[in-house]
Amino acid sequence: MQRVFIIRLILFFSGITCYGQFSLNDSLLFYEYRYFKCSDATEKQNILLKKIDLYLNAGITNSLVFNEIKRVNIGRLASGQNEFLWNAALISYLNIENDQARFFLKEYEISAKDSSVMVKLLKVLLYKDIDTSISHVSIAQLSEKDPLFKGLTCFDDIISYNRKHLNFYLFSSAIVPGSGSAMNGYVLKGLLSLAITSASAYAIVKMVEYGLYVNAVLWGTGVGLKFYAGNISLTEKLFYKAEAKQKNKLTTGCELTLKSILDKYPLTLRLK
Repeated sequence: MQRVFIIRLILFFSGITCYGQFSLNDSLLFYEYRYFKCSDATEKQNILLKKIDLYLNAGITNSLVFNEIKRVNIGRLASGQNEFLWNAALISYLNIENDQARFFLKEYEISAKDSSVMVKLLKVLLYKDIDTSISHVSIAQLSEKDPLFKGLTCFDDIISYNRKHLNFYLFSSAIVPGSGSAMNGYVLKGLLSLAITSASAYAIVKMVEYGLYVNAVLWGTGVGLKFYAGNISLTEKLFYKAEAKQKNKLTTGCELTLKSILDKYPLTLRLK
């Protein structure tokens, strides 16, 4: 293993390029070796930047790159700080590391004094769930440049959407079994609940008519009550299912809006 590692280093230093499947790995290994042997703190950060550039130029934006980004001490960067901060913010966002992304974007804005469309768009995506005041300001600024950005307010519709009057649906099902389910948009389920509950009630009446009082009590407090309570429980379940369905519909529409915006104003990495 040590011999293979030495051979790889010799090939790299001699300028021989390996076109095999290990070419990227060899380059990453070389820079990691340099990082390990380097004693200068600033140079170590520059070496990490070169490793990150290798990943990005190879089209790799997953957790491997994000892990390298976390190793960088931005206070030690001698050059390329702005490019690193922007790429770090975008890579963090792509890996759903939004706290890190917000940190890097804020540092980038301070360092680069950049108020471009890409910066404002990324800010909307990073703050839409935790601070709508920030995202609203960015959307308003973006909308002055292109009315297309007004569509980003769809995120507010998703966050604020909440079905109301659950108790009304439950009360309706308590009075007329199945009606709450039907009003939630599940008519067949509502009719089935009504049929089962009605059949149960009919069975209890017939038992009473034939003097089967014990059977009637047992059926009413057992099977009948179970069907009746199940009808109310089903109404609540279908209420929230309808709510989730509507939220998914809003989310799908919002994703399409965002896609059209990103097609026109793509968030791109800054490669060397």
